[in-house]
Amino acid sequence: MQPSMLEEIVQNPNPYPIVADMEYPEVWRLCTQARELAWDPAAIDFSDVIRADIPDEVRKAGAEWWSLRAWMEHGATPYGAERLRDAITTHQPFEIKQQITNFISEELRHHEVSFRIAKAIGMNSKGKVADYEPTPRADYFQMIIPKFHDERDEKAMSFFAGLAVNTLFEQLSGELLTARYENARFDSIKEACKLVLRDEARHVQFGRIIMRRFFESLPKEEKVLLGNKVSKKLRGSLLNGVYAVVNLPDEERKRAGRNRALASDYGLGATHPDEEIGILKKALDKVREEVGPYGVPIPHIPELDGPVRAAA
Repeated sequence: MQPSMLEEIVQNPNPYPIVADMEYPEVWRLCTQARELAWDPAAIDFSDVIRADIPDEVRKAGAEWWSLRAWMEHGATPYGAERLRDAITTHQPFEIKQQITNFISEELRHHEVSFRIAKAIGMNSKGKVADYEPTPRADYFQMIIPKFHDERDEKAMSFFAGLAVNTLFEQLSGELLTARYENARFDSIKEACKLVLRDEARHVQFGRIIMRRFFESLPKEEKVLLGNKVSKKLRGSLLNGVYAVVNLPDEERKRAGRNRALASDYGLGATHPDEEIGILKKALDKVREEVGPYGVPIPHIPELDGPVRAAA
């Protein structure tokens, strides 16, 4: 049967040859760890948060914060889906495809646990005062969040360079999440943060394996491009409310910063806005130390590194 001229002919990626040989034992070990350490967000009991004596204003602030976390995690899934498609199309080894598949399911899991925390925080003994928000309260976030993973940026780099960029952000995010884990005063939120951190640690380790194996062979131009993409994404998206509130419009910065401070002060697994820049700066310095030996320059980022000084 001939397809109608009005029908779209879908261009599916060519899956052949289907190679099942293992080429990277270190990556396969991460894949088996993902299976062994799988966890269920629905199994975490958040009744300690629901029963707690927390002002309604703080509950609303905490629910908004964890909603933001959920949107961010959910935004990672299309990135993973595109990378899996690339891995299939370019016939990457089996364990690379498996690792990316694990990444997708784990980011969805992080999304789920985040909205479950938001819903628990929004409940008190008298009923619901807030909830997980399916769309951002601020219109500004609705514009920023879809830009977390710009495929035009990803397509400008080679497959493994793109994976490495994502890993660098997982490392930055992990430093913030560690601080949020330490902030949490409720066992359920602390447990959730710990489990997410465990998944993120595997993601970071995968990136380090990729860097060791492939960074030496990257041309200088792509290394410069990689560093520029890190800077662009950090400044253009992640400092706009997710990693820090520094690049938000003034009024939204005040509102979001105040709510984040309330969530932090009451131990709801948030970072205080006054502390976030220092945490990110320290994490960025670590990243630069790791990629420096490979000749990957990360440009000056004024929000974290301070203003550029004029030459004498």
